[in-house]
Amino acid sequence: MRAEDAGARTWLSAAFAGWALCVWVLAMFGMAGSIERLDDDPSLLQALPALPAPAPERLGPMGQYGDIAARPLFTEDRRPQPFVIDPMAETGEGGFDYVLTSVLRTPAVQLVILQPAGGGEPVRVRQGSAPDGAPGWVLQTVEARRAVFAGPEGEQALELRVFDGVGGQAPTPLNAPDPMADASASPTPAADSAMGAQPQATGGAQASRRDRPAPADPMADMAADGPSQQQAAQEQVEMIRRRIEERRARLRAEEAAQPGQRANPTNK
Repeated sequence: MRAEDAGARTWLSAAFAGWALCVWVLAMFGMAGSIERLDDDPSLLQALPALPAPAPERLGPMGQYGDIAARPLFTEDRRPQPFVIDPMAETGEGGFDYVLTSVLRTPAVQLVILQPAGGGEPVRVRQGSAPDGAPGWVLQTVEARRAVFAGPEGEQALELRVFDGVGGQAPTPLNAPDPMADASASPTPAADSAMGAQPQATGGAQASRRDRPAPADPMADMAADGPSQQQAAQEQVEMIRRRIEERRARLRAEEAAQPGQRANPTNK
């Protein structure tokens, strides 16, 4: 390639290669090999800055602070209040007051659920760990209905809580059936048509209705109520009986009219 055809990038690469070659040649002849350390010049040393004078003590003698204990700042009446420091409570190694509510046992997980005796959110504890509220009590063993914890006071076993029927929400009371609604219900149209098509079956059904005993007297259930309620119950029973008798009389009249209705088309 001719020199006049070379570009700027080619000339830049050639210049860098020449500079590198020169440095290498100078290093071969001992460039920078004769540099020596100069002797210390005392005139160049600088003096250390002087320390400032110590500030006076801000705190006075302890005797002048007695008013702080006599009139505490963070009490409403500015009077000293008695208090007790319980180191066991601060470290969480105090009493262990929990109730065992659930147990989960699998080949991979041994887990229990605890409920604070005083109420609160349930706590899940794995075997080998401790609840957050009592870090000093570690779950040792988990059985089907029992869990054993080890703590500063020794081992403590918790039995699985079982519902004893005390407390809880009462069951919903069932409303007694209304006899008035049952007695006032009339037969469906399908039943009336079946009655007209089969008079013999209807007669047998009416006979069975006549032989059927009367509804049970609700007075036995209302014996413990007041006179007004007993009188109202007696009136309901009488009304039901009257309606039953009226229905029976109407059915008898329909049975008597049915043979005549069938004879009329034949005579025509």
